[in-house]
Order: sequence, then structure tokens, then C-alpha cells
Amino acid sequence: MIQSNEVKALLQEAHPHLDIHINIIQTQGDNNLNVPLHGIGGKAIFTAELEDALLQHHIDLAVHSLKDLPSTLPDDLIYAGSLQREDVRDVFISNKWKTIDEVPQGGTIATGSIRRKAQLLQQRPDLHIQGLRGNMDTRLVKLDECRWDGIITAASAMHRLALQERISQYLDPGIFVPAGGQGALGLEIASDREDVKQILSAIIDKNTTYCCQAERIYLTKMEGGCFAPIGCWARIENLAFFITAYSASMDGSQKCQKTVQGDIQNFEKLALKLADKMIQNGARKFIAQ
Repeated sequence: MIQSNEVKALLQEAHPHLDIHINIIQTQGDNNLNVPLHGIGGKAIFTAELEDALLQHHIDLAVHSLKDLPSTLPDDLIYAGSLQREDVRDVFISNKWKTIDEVPQGGTIATGSIRRKAQLLQQRPDLHIQGLRGNMDTRLVKLDECRWDGIITAASAMHRLALQERISQYLDPGIFVPAGGQGALGLEIASDREDVKQILSAIIDKNTTYCCQAERIYLTKMEGGCFAPIGCWARIENLAFFITAYSASMDGSQKCQKTVQGDIQNFEKLALKLADKMIQNGARKFIAQ
């Protein structure tokens, strides 16, 4: 709702006479919190009901956390772009420790992400990783009640909910490579809605969208419908475009990580070049597992 209201406010600022209504749609991902994502259909559990509403013209625009939007969309739907990106990093939240390095041998950290699990175990193979689902309030309550050593989640979620004071440590994205689309909102529309696309053009951030499109192109080539520890992070630094990819075994004991750089206008070719580079260095074997 915070994300949807942010989009609504920006649209009304750009188009003062636009009449906007928010339609709240519960998804399977919202309602089923007891099963890991890979056990109930993966990312699509957060999008299927909204996409059905788009296709039936019950809504004109769906607002997603972009990392939850599958890289391959149903026919007749498109990713229309993103607002300016929030913080892309993962964060460590703990009631006991300031950093992951301070967690004692054999400590317990909770996360629902297999990417974060692999990255944690890569750094600290002694840790016990506990599964974790639910909205941020639910996750923080579980942290407080279960007395875990900490949890890992997205910085952007904590920022949007004004919970920055709970963050113990921001994790280096060069080591904890984020999920593709992390920190960005994904705006999804029907492909034939040129009118909606024109309205959205006033609030779309081009550089964020280029970076997110590159990440999605990479994931489309590498990930498909598989469940594997995989990350992708594109950014613009000093007018140069960089894209980093990460893939690992489930326990983090083996990994492949590469970066390519070039001109932002060549983001699609660079994403495909990175995928080829990762494949040549064995990343596909982790996904195949």
C-alpha cells in the first residue's frame, strides 16, 4: 500500500486532474505464509491475481516490488518501467549484534531467500539458517520472539516503512549481490494500453528502468523458472554502466561472480554478454542443481 500510494501521489502531481483509485488485491503470496516460495510457485504467487485483473481490465496498472515480478511475463502484459530506485542493498537486523561478523559460532540467522542463505553460508558456513516469510512487521516480531541472532532483508523495505532504526548493518552489494530488481518498484500494464504508458512516462526514471531491464534480460537468459541462488545488480557510476551477476550452490560453498561494464545505451547487449560470461564460468551448473 505504501508503494501504491507513492505511485498515486507522483501521478497526481504530474497529472492533477487524473482520478485514481487503489484496488487492493490479495495474492496467494500474501495469504500463504507457512510454505517456502519455491514450494508454492515462486515469484508468480505475488503477481498472478494482479495480472489477471490487468488482463480482464479491472485495473489499469499493477504496482509490484520489481524483484517479485517474474522476468518473463504472460502474453499481453509488459513491464512499463520503474520510479527512481530505493537502496538496493540487503541489511542485517539484530537485537544482539551490530554486524554478522559478531554473531557467535553456530548462531542462527533467518531469511526466506535462498540467495541470501547461500551468501551467508559462503561467508559463515558455521551459521544455522532459519526460513522466514511474512511482511516486515511479522518478520520483526518473529525476530523479537524467537531470539534469533538476526534476520536478513531488503534495505528498501525498511526505509519505506520508516524502520531504519532497526537496521544493524548494511551489507556490501559487491559481496551480497542483490536480487534482480531489488529496491525498485515495477509498474506492469497491458501491452496495448498506450494511453496508460503515456501517463506513466511522466514518473518513470529512465536510468533506473535501463538498469532493471538489464537485470531482467540477464535473469531471463539464466534463471527461467528455476530456483537457485542467483543475483544481478546493474548501476550507473561516473556515467559508466556496470552489471554484476552472482550464482552459487545452495550451500554457498561454490560460487561464480562476474561484472561487465560499458555504455548505458548498450545495456541489453551487456546483460547478454554477462550471461554468456557466467555460463562459460560454470554458473549454469548451480542453476541445474
